[in-house]
Amino acid sequence: MKHSDGIEMDFSRQRQQTADIIHTRCLEMLNDLMVISVLDWPLPPPPIVDSEFPLIEPQSTTQVIEQVEGLFKVDRAKFNSLLDECRESMIPHRLSLTSDPDKEGEKWLLRRLVEVARKILFGVCEGWLAMALDRDAPDVTRWYTGIALANGLCTQGDGLAENRGYHILESIAMTSQPGRWPTRPLSGPHQLDWNQQNSSDINIDEDSGGIDAAHWLLDSLEQGNDERKVLLVKWMRLMLERPILVEKMALPNRFEQMVRSQPELVAAELVSCVPRLLEVNTESGLMVLTALQTRVESRVSIALADILPHLLRASLDIGLASLDQLADSEDSGARSAATAALKELATIDSEAFLSRIKKSATDEDPGIRRLFIQTCIRDYLELDRVDSQDILVPLWLENDEVAGVRMRELLLRMQDVDTESFAIIGNMIHTKSANSLDKFWSVLEVRNPERAEAWKAHITGQGPIPEPLT
Repeated sequence: MKHSDGIEMDFSRQRQQTADIIHTRCLEMLNDLMVISVLDWPLPPPPIVDSEFPLIEPQSTTQVIEQVEGLFKVDRAKFNSLLDECRESMIPHRLSLTSDPDKEGEKWLLRRLVEVARKILFGVCEGWLAMALDRDAPDVTRWYTGIALANGLCTQGDGLAENRGYHILESIAMTSQPGRWPTRPLSGPHQLDWNQQNSSDINIDEDSGGIDAAHWLLDSLEQGNDERKVLLVKWMRLMLERPILVEKMALPNRFEQMVRSQPELVAAELVSCVPRLLEVNTESGLMVLTALQTRVESRVSIALADILPHLLRASLDIGLASLDQLADSEDSGARSAATAALKELATIDSEAFLSRIKKSATDEDPGIRRLFIQTCIRDYLELDRVDSQDILVPLWLENDEVAGVRMRELLLRMQDVDTESFAIIGNMIHTKSANSLDKFWSVLEVRNPERAEAWKAHITGQGPIPEPLT
């Protein structure tokens, strides 16, 4: 029994040591973050105030920093609660299989000291803002410390800042307590499960200062370094899913202003917002897209290529214009992107697809021709079973081993179910190069020797077209 008590005492001591180390790290981080945060002075006024109490604004950055540190130190119970949450969410289950899981769990936390400290500080920030945005008893002091801490925590663009930081932003804009509602996109026509009858929206209190405070936070990020600007763009992309915020925050205007003269990393991130922006505000989306298409940096070009399938779905005309621009590029990577996007186009507009495939199928780059075969040749043959554009036959005659496997499988299927079409294509290939069908025959002979002989006879003019296989 004494042995057990001793072990329990040792573990409690270890937990306390871990807590002290993490608490100290939180204080150090708080100081560093606040020194940076208060550079964006003055802080915005609170969205909610108690009419029975006068609004007392902080008089200096030093006062805010001291209040942040003091409030954090005094509420050790909140810290312990948040630390326990980190223990529950961060320590992996597999450590329970070790000889001393409790000890190993504490070590696990200490090896991730910065991440643990940031999680705790985000929890502290959310708690302060929840008190500040309490409509029954708004705490003004917690507002100033909370908004300052939120700004500081978002000097780093990690997953915590992207997700929990955005939740804080929405809470401020909507004057709603963080942690009391989920941050999730509203359903809409752009989503598969949308039902207009079930559509609902959130309301924003026009009399509160939440929108102004949210603008302050966005402005602070926009005036920061590249990492903060990228985080801002990620928030803006999430905000596009909230129609009410798009309107109240004048989001299209911010996109239009921000697209000008941005560094490469930020411009590439802006590209990812374009498809949804086009759906929300076509004029703004087109303006932003046009500005980004003038950029020549590699990251921007790659990002533009990545969104091409989404552009085609969001706006066919704009998507086609972008596709054509990439297809005419001297850069093989851009042309590859255009080729890959053709598959998406085939499902949207078959005529537009058929009118554009020749360029990719005959590209001077063999890699692009191979990509075309891998991604588009099936769609082409489903729409044009007799190869009237003379695309398949030249590609077959190139005798590319990798691409040949793909085409061989398609022709094997065609000779089973669409004998008339295969007869036409087979004869075209045989006419141009009889020996080029040898590999095809060898595969078919393994699968069905009798059918191989029947097709050979037909192709050489010595027999009828074999019947389709049922």
